[in-house]
Amino acid sequence: MILKNILAPGSSSTAAASHILMDGNDAKSKLETLKKEIGNDYNKFAACAAKYSKCPSGKSGGKLGTFRPGNMVPPFDKAIFDKENRVGETIGPIQTNFGWHLIWIEERNLAD
Repeated sequence: MILKNILAPGSSSTAAASHILMDGNDAKSKLETLKKEIGNDYNKFAACAAKYSKCPSGKSGGKLGTFRPGNMVPPFDKAIFDKENRVGETIGPIQTNFGWHLIWIEERNLAD
């Protein structure tokens, strides 16, 4: 689970996202290949999460629910709340202490 602190104070910004988590020496290259296959098709993303993700959330298409800045580990958090990363597009691969991720931002409300 990549939740860091469920009661993070501060920003009232929120986001909802899904992810695909892989680990191992070839995780980044596998995710780069998957990203090309997925494109920006959420149904493909969710199917790949169910098939390949090492996170228990993969069973539900990688859905992580809604969270605020500071709830996730820093590299993941930064990718989600970076205005340059668009809602409804495949982002990554992003590396965290859990492994490598592809991320899909379902919605994001930036309050700051």
